[in-house]
Amino acid sequence: MEDVPMLPEFSNSFPAVQITTTYEWHELVLAANVTQQIEEVRMWITHKKTLMEAWGDRPPIKRGYRALFYGPPGTEKSLTAALLGKIVNKEVFRVDLSLIVSKYIGETEKNSGPVLDQTEGKGWILFFDEADALFGKRTGVKDSHDRYANQEVSFLLQRIEDYNGLVILASNKKDNIDEAFSRRFQTMIHFAMPTKAEQIQLWNNAIPKLYPIDGDVNLSHIASEYNLSGGSIMNIVQHATLLTINDGLEKIPLAHLKSGITKEYAKERISL
Repeated sequence: MEDVPMLPEFSNSFPAVQITTTYEWHELVLAANVTQQIEEVRMWITHKKTLMEAWGDRPPIKRGYRALFYGPPGTEKSLTAALLGKIVNKEVFRVDLSLIVSKYIGETEKNSGPVLDQTEGKGWILFFDEADALFGKRTGVKDSHDRYANQEVSFLLQRIEDYNGLVILASNKKDNIDEAFSRRFQTMIHFAMPTKAEQIQLWNNAIPKLYPIDGDVNLSHIASEYNLSGGSIMNIVQHATLLTINDGLEKIPLAHLKSGITKEYAKERISL
């Protein structure tokens, strides 16, 4: 029997956790141009070795690949990263930036080193969620602390650029990423809010088989009235399903869905 390699466990010395998903690729609802760009990333993973050998011993390109996923929260950036790893059979690790970034000079470099060192050369995918916290625009130099902070960011940018594998950075806004680093991305993929047709598909995918929607629920009307991301739709359906189970009902009524919508909008401080 072939030995299965041990994966590093989440800890202060390895501030990253493996992310997986039970979803399949056909269940992901993305715009056609986004799907095409993700396919290009998959092609790089699949043909990386052949690509690097194309120039012999002196390839003019970096060994790794850097992709930026940007767009509003809940637009399936994390799910896409997990599914990409699933279809190419590569582990995906989400780096915990709260344990990487430190207010103490020298700590950020020390905290990030183990993740990059332990994953280097293994073909694993690194996913930096909310990457603005680490790779955002650098501050002006007002004192020695600012100078050291910018030096640490520069060090990390170089380590990421030299990483021999796929690094995905996720951000709510492309403009939040430092321009010096954004130029080094091989691809920058915009995850926009889903269209009305895509939202209807997301609603249908989210409804559980054991608790279908009631006959008076019109998902087309809901999609026309409320502009929601895939993550928000899933939260709403979970809330509505829980209420349905608690009430002893067999189908999800419109009132429970609207309760979930109200709750979701309140979270985002959006006035209905």
